[in-house]
Amino acid sequence: MRPQNLLAFLLTFTVVALLTAMVAFIIYNIPAVNERLAPRVENLWSQFSGQKSAGVETLPTASFKVTPPPTFALESPTDISQPTQSPIPNLQSPTQKLSVTLVPTRTLAPAPTSPPLVTANLPSSYALSTSRREPQLFNNCGPATLVGALTYWGWRGSETDNLTWGASGKDIRWQKEIAAVIKPGASDKNVMPYDMADFAIKNAGLRAQVRYGGTLEMLKLLIANGFPVIIERGFRENEHGQVGEGWEGHYSFIKGYDDGKKIFITQDTFKWQDINYPRSYDDIAYDWRSFNYIYLVVYPASREGQLMTLLGADADTGTNLIRTLAIAQAETQKLTDPLDLTFAWHNVGSTLQLIRRSKDAAAAFDQSRSYGVFPKRMLWYQTEMYKAYYNEKRYQEVIDLATITLKSPKVPGGLEESYYWRSWSYYQLGNKEAAYNDMRAALQTHPDWSQALAAFAEWGVKP
Repeated sequence: MRPQNLLAFLLTFTVVALLTAMVAFIIYNIPAVNERLAPRVENLWSQFSGQKSAGVETLPTASFKVTPPPTFALESPTDISQPTQSPIPNLQSPTQKLSVTLVPTRTLAPAPTSPPLVTANLPSSYALSTSRREPQLFNNCGPATLVGALTYWGWRGSETDNLTWGASGKDIRWQKEIAAVIKPGASDKNVMPYDMADFAIKNAGLRAQVRYGGTLEMLKLLIANGFPVIIERGFRENEHGQVGEGWEGHYSFIKGYDDGKKIFITQDTFKWQDINYPRSYDDIAYDWRSFNYIYLVVYPASREGQLMTLLGADADTGTNLIRTLAIAQAETQKLTDPLDLTFAWHNVGSTLQLIRRSKDAAAAFDQSRSYGVFPKRMLWYQTEMYKAYYNEKRYQEVIDLATITLKSPKVPGGLEESYYWRSWSYYQLGNKEAAYNDMRAALQTHPDWSQALAAFAEWGVKP
């Protein structure tokens, strides 16, 4: 081939390749296409880049291990500066509060009939009625799971025409409606339980309570009295084994139990084809530990008194945190597996930070990381470690952890909290340009996020 012909061929090939790539990019970013292809693209990227490997993907081990492990005195609930009923993170500036854009609340359909309140001699099995199920979009288990909790109590969203009730099908408009409020950025990889609680309260005309330190007995007690429960738990590619490859967080909507089979009945947005997806008591307990046994209960105002009766001492948020701290510390004494201890110590640190004991929390987090198996994705979902280290002026450590966390997705980004805390740490170290860039990245992930906007207002800088 003559040189000029070869040059013409290469030029033509390059132009065609660029045009093809542009068309593919445009098509890929069409929402309906992106929703279906994004998981496959991320999986292919992980295989190509070698990120998918056996074992747990971990954060760097803490630079030191506390020997012996720290112990922390329990306080009385009256000593605690109690968080709100729907715990909101103590973000900087502490005076700022999260807000959620309100949409008109529709009239609720009749809620399920309430069973008589039962506090002893629970039935050996109990199952609540099926609510709407929607298969989750990519990284959208929070909004999709919340659909089940809201519709159980009669919420019907803002668009009800032509929806297949109960059987679910593949109509996903209601999780989109929720996501548009609490997860407006398509790249956002997670929503917090308090985001979901806020939506239920402000957008669906319901009430919501978030608590920690949940037990299997509490789950059964609530279910037997007509209250389905959302829990946040660890999720693995192998759903019935030890934590391993692909560990991440996931929400589960629990609506029944069976003592004979030792299973909970769930509506799972990942396993959505199975209307009654069973999870063993042991698996729930094992997976739940990695999220400090947190649970969310959505309910109508008319049943608040019943719910508080069932919660007992945990109706008070301060008492609940003290009991949760006791549970976590007890587990640090009886567990022996390094990964179990990692989660247990992380729970100690998270609870201490929730009651604003940052110095103690930071020591517990150091212990948690010292075992060398701290899951890399943990900071996608739980940010108390950032807060504790930040409050203790360990700014560079916050920056380092956030940088690793932001790189951990196979498609990086999409974690506004990590950008947020890295931004403030840069700011404290005097690197204002980096701080502004990170805070803008947080807004790209979560458009109009009030915390990022408040930071810019405090700095006197335009977003």
